[in-house]
Amino acid sequence: MNRVFLVGVAVVGGLGLAFVPWRGAAAAGGVPAIELYTVRAADLHVTLVETGTMVAKDSQRVRTKIRGESKIEFLIEEGKEVKEGDVVCKLDSAPLQKEIDEIKLQILETEANLNSARTEADIQKVETAAAVEKAKVALDKARKEAEKYRDGDAPQERRKFEVELKDAETKFNRAQKNLDDSQKLLDQNYIKKSELEDHKLAFEAAEVNKERAQAGLAMFDKYTFPMTQTDHAQKVADAEREVATAEKRGASTRGQKDVAVQQVTKRLQAQKDQLDEREKDLANMTLKAPCPGLVVHGDPQEWYRERFKVGSTVWGNQTILTIPDLRVMQVKLQIHEADIAKVKLGQKASITTDSYPGVVLAGEVKKIATVANSNGDYGGNSEVKKFGVEVVIATPDVQLRPGISAKVEIHVDVRPNALSVPLQCVFTEDGVAYCLRLGADGKPERHRVTTGLANDNFMEITDGLAAGDAVMLHNPLLDAGGGGGSAPKPEAKDVKEPAAPSPGAPVEASGRKGS
Repeated sequence: MNRVFLVGVAVVGGLGLAFVPWRGAAAAGGVPAIELYTVRAADLHVTLVETGTMVAKDSQRVRTKIRGESKIEFLIEEGKEVKEGDVVCKLDSAPLQKEIDEIKLQILETEANLNSARTEADIQKVETAAAVEKAKVALDKARKEAEKYRDGDAPQERRKFEVELKDAETKFNRAQKNLDDSQKLLDQNYIKKSELEDHKLAFEAAEVNKERAQAGLAMFDKYTFPMTQTDHAQKVADAEREVATAEKRGASTRGQKDVAVQQVTKRLQAQKDQLDEREKDLANMTLKAPCPGLVVHGDPQEWYRERFKVGSTVWGNQTILTIPDLRVMQVKLQIHEADIAKVKLGQKASITTDSYPGVVLAGEVKKIATVANSNGDYGGNSEVKKFGVEVVIATPDVQLRPGISAKVEIHVDVRPNALSVPLQCVFTEDGVAYCLRLGADGKPERHRVTTGLANDNFMEITDGLAAGDAVMLHNPLLDAGGGGGSAPKPEAKDVKEPAAPSPGAPVEASGRKGS
């Protein structure tokens, strides 16, 4: 009996997969060789292939940083490649330059007012010091005059009254003695009565002088001295109040002058700050590229992307341009929910594009969405859930452009020296996997197997088959209308000459398409 060997050939790069039998007679039992596959051990590469869109990992938005509105004077053409720092847009700066000139004139005027206010404040300080010093001199004078009266003038004045009183008392005593003597002499007829009358008049005059001197001293002690002392004390108090008033008045006026200086200083600082802001606005009228890349007008992420041109009116914080940073590119994929569990962060990937045939780029899974999105909008199937996945491309040798389609093959896992069979060799019934293995009599028998990992072409068999076993490439029960099985019978036109696969050759998994 002639033995039949079939080899599964994996063709990388999307060229397809063909299962090729060795040329020979049909197996015993009448099973054509084209319908058989010989189980063998080889490295099973599990990959997930999906097509996505290439985008820049980071895109810098060029926004206006102005107040109010302005018009575009220059705008770089869309799609042009720029370097970091290149001028990409210029806005009309004439109105802003006019405002800056006006602010500069205001600053000159305010600086002059500030100098004047400072001069007034300095003058006020001098005048306040002079007024306070004058009030202190007057206070010192009042205190000294009070001391002079208390310790000098008042004692002398009182002494004068005392002397006058003593002189009046002396004259009074002398006049009284003369009167008494005259009365005795008149009684003895030694003098005339007229002389006695003269002595009486002299006595009365001396008595009046004595009473006047006594009254003068009493008036001094009771009224003149205390009242004059009170006057001096009042003058001292008035002088003290004048000193305090001069200090307070000076402090108040000086405070007003200082406040005026502070107000003008703040006004000047506000004008300078305003000038700085306007000069920054003037500098912001020239927009430069924050990174190298290709120029895109507006913001592609916005639902309505506004198209700007020279003469367009723009406002503050508007996105004029978007520049994808071409230094780091990535491919955005949509992975079906049934396959997302296979994808892990850090998995390596191979990327190919139609724009650069034959170029294979290396990539790595950097981001996996935690929430699925649906295609339910605009008549899509809301039952289909997909997860966004981002694959970052390593530094490429070619200049990549955003927006092109890219085919990404994510290397999920590899099983070295694993037994595997084509997917159509395995069918299930009531949740149990089977293969149709050729028995000793050359007839296919349903044989239970345990499956492992699988890609879109091959499935790992962990138990139930051995290397060299021949299994059918289709389920004849399907042809007879029975249940189970998985793939239709292959046609003879798909058969090619066998080629021995190289060890470890990867098997392409195309992923889920059109879900």
